[in-house]
This record gives sequence, structure tokens and C-alpha cells, in this order.
Amino acid sequence: MLSRFRAHLPAWRRALRRRRRLLAALAVAAFVAALLPSLLPPSARGVDVVIADAALAPGTVLTRSHLSTTRIAEELVPPGAALEVDAVRGRTMRIPLDAGALLLPGMLVAAGAPAIPEGSVLMAVPVPAVLVPHLPPGTGVELLSTDPTLFGGTSIDARVLEVPESAAEAPVLGPGSPGTAEVLVTVAQDRARDVAHALGVGAVVVTVIG
Repeated sequence: MLSRFRAHLPAWRRALRRRRRLLAALAVAAFVAALLPSLLPPSARGVDVVIADAALAPGTVLTRSHLSTTRIAEELVPPGAALEVDAVRGRTMRIPLDAGALLLPGMLVAAGAPAIPEGSVLMAVPVPAVLVPHLPPGTGVELLSTDPTLFGGTSIDARVLEVPESAAEAPVLGPGSPGTAEVLVTVAQDRARDVAHALGVGAVVVTVIG
């Protein structure tokens, strides 16, 4: 038996030498196949998410022309991010959004929320948390500026459209510091730019009209 094995050994060696290159190529191919998924860029192995195709202003009713999709790594997708254009088409922007930014739930007016009056713009304004219980939808408020150079020295009328649930849960920061919450108000379209500028510099105060 051993002599028969020895007799066939040279033939086996020659066969292995002839197939050595093929076996090496197969081994390399198997290694690459196992490694390749981790080397692919996120665009090739990620998830499609919805982004703004251009800068969007508050009050914009979303159409297909406003939106597109891009692919990012699955682990980078924020919870609740829109994955399909049709899922958010027809919804209304609650806050401004830069081109290329992801569309997240808190950026949209809640489904079934009251419609924005014609000629008005929806804006989110900060209010002291202690005022939130006194701001049901429909409440008239005045927006004042702590900077006398803004608003032309006058106030801007606004009306509460929605108080997000998160506003009622705004934390109190400490003694003498009531904390703030965001409330959605409608403002005349021709005053929205003034309000946006004042919000940008932190110079807006909300007062409740009796």
C-alpha cells in the first residue's frame, strides 16, 4: 500500500504544480469576496434618504421638485428620517432647511395641523416655558424686539397655530430661569424676513395679547 502511494506521489506533485496558479487565484478571489463589502463606500452599501433639493422656507408645501434622495451609510441615518419622497410630499415645512439637509420629523408641521392662512408664513418662535399653558392654538401674540433698530420700533402681530407636545415638556433650567420652548406662529408674509432676522440675533420677545 505504501509503495503504491509512493508510486503515485510524483504524479500528484506534478498535478498540484500545474494547478498552483489556479488555486492561488481562487484563494485570492475568496479573500477579496469576504473583504469587499467592508471596503465599499457608503454610497454603494447604504440607505436612500430624502434631502432638500434647494433651500426651503418655513411654510413651504413640499412637492417632488423640492426633494431628492441620496444614499448614506445605514448607521448614520437619524431615527425617523424620511426614506421616500412620497412619504413627505404634501407636508409643510415648520422650520427653514438648507439645500442638501436631511428631512426629519421635527422639521415638518404635524399631520392634520391647521392650515396656514393665505398670505402668512409659519415660523417657530421661542417663548418662556411658563407661557406655554397660556398659548393654545388661535391665541394672538405680539413679537417685540429687544433691539430698537429692528421692527421699526413697533411690534409684529402673530397668531399661535400649534404648540408642539415637546413645548409643554420644556425643562426649567433653575431658579429665576424659566427655560424656553418653541411655539409655531403665523406671521404676515411681508414681515417674515424681519422676524427671521430678529430670531437669528436672539432679539425676539413674545407677549400675549389679552
